[in-house]
Amino acid sequence: MSLCWANREKLRTHDRLLVLTTLLLTPFIAGCAQIKLFSVAPSTVCPGETVQIDWKASDRVMLNAVPSVEGVGEGPPEGSRSFMPTENTRFILNVPGLLKSAQREWDVTVIPSQSSRLLGGVAQCGGNPPFASASFSIQQKDSSSRVRAVSVGNNYHRHLVVSKDDIEVEIPPDGSTDGFKNASVIGTWTIRTPLGTNEACENVLDAIRNRLTIKTQMSCGE
Repeated sequence: MSLCWANREKLRTHDRLLVLTTLLLTPFIAGCAQIKLFSVAPSTVCPGETVQIDWKASDRVMLNAVPSVEGVGEGPPEGSRSFMPTENTRFILNVPGLLKSAQREWDVTVIPSQSSRLLGGVAQCGGNPPFASASFSIQQKDSSSRVRAVSVGNNYHRHLVVSKDDIEVEIPPDGSTDGFKNASVIGTWTIRTPLGTNEACENVLDAIRNRLTIKTQMSCGE
């Protein structure tokens, strides 16, 4: 009997500790704001196009923009709004909390008559014959379907082979090409560079700092 009584007392003590811990932690959890979702799509647009902002937070939110756009301000814990930025804009979502506030930021790029951007990814090396390569994808949620390539530049002192869909172009060192002119930037791009005679993979990856990028001039088509 004494053993059973002792076990019951241990369980009661354990339960009391759980209740006490919950009571102590609840104010801290409730006092810390949370942002469960914050997205802006697309993040690259042409003049006259809209972006949609979706959010989900632990409490009412304050949505701001720099520079300011019409329609920002206080909002419910969960919602969405659409905006038509006329220039590059940073959207800021803030959720106040008793102990700690939460904040997220998202940049939207508005393409002018022509814009330039470095695009690329982490490089890998291998194959026979060996080459270093990198691939990256631009999805519809990332860019307006109107954004088109004007030219693609090679910033390296070595040859690049760039391909997208059924287009493949070799770009000389420090050169550029208009072979992708009017092609949509949305899709998967691949960048490759062949290894030189007696050049090892480690050497080429060090030379390109483990990344391959292209300088892409782009504009908004119809």
